[in-house]
Amino acid sequence: MVADPRAWFAGRPPGVSSRLTPGGGTKSLWQAEYNVAIELPVVLDLVEIDPTSGDPVWWVAATVDLRDRVPTLTHVFVGAEGGLDPVLLQREFRWLTPVEVVTRMVPRLIAEGTDPFNYNFPATGHPEASSVDRMSGRQLSNEFLEDVAREYLAQGRGYAAKMAAAHQVSERTAKSWVEKARRRGILTKTRPGSKGGEWVPKSRR
Repeated sequence: MVADPRAWFAGRPPGVSSRLTPGGGTKSLWQAEYNVAIELPVVLDLVEIDPTSGDPVWWVAATVDLRDRVPTLTHVFVGAEGGLDPVLLQREFRWLTPVEVVTRMVPRLIAEGTDPFNYNFPATGHPEASSVDRMSGRQLSNEFLEDVAREYLAQGRGYAAKMAAAHQVSERTAKSWVEKARRRGILTKTRPGSKGGEWVPKSRR
């Protein structure tokens, strides 16, 4: 799909950026939240542009299409001019992110009157940045706090510093997200000042 990355990413700013474009092939309508219908397939990309040459350094282009009436990741194209760096890709890209952007973020943008095809999606903290609520400073969504809770449990000791670096926020903000997850019942409560807890399934909240 990205046969010519220079043409595909022409005009993109230096550094890492993420944009959504319409996909090719048969079109299908998916009924999303807010009474919004989204035409699929769409392609969410993530690319780093060299500030000197203006050429793409590495790129990911992920196609989300409708399968059995469910938005599904169907194709992922990954490339790099000088060879792929698995460590960098693991840090910058999470496989579920394109689906989450389409199902969570795009419906909200459309409902608010924003064209998602003319929108700069988060390029830092990309794996967890698919929530519009986090970006706009509104009340954090349960979906985003569920992501936070999973990350918190996986990180263990030193979680605040690791999450703060990954999300480009302060450690205090990262800790506040975990506290909100506890208040929402997504994580079990612990004694004041102690860490840990367990994931709470939706059926038990």
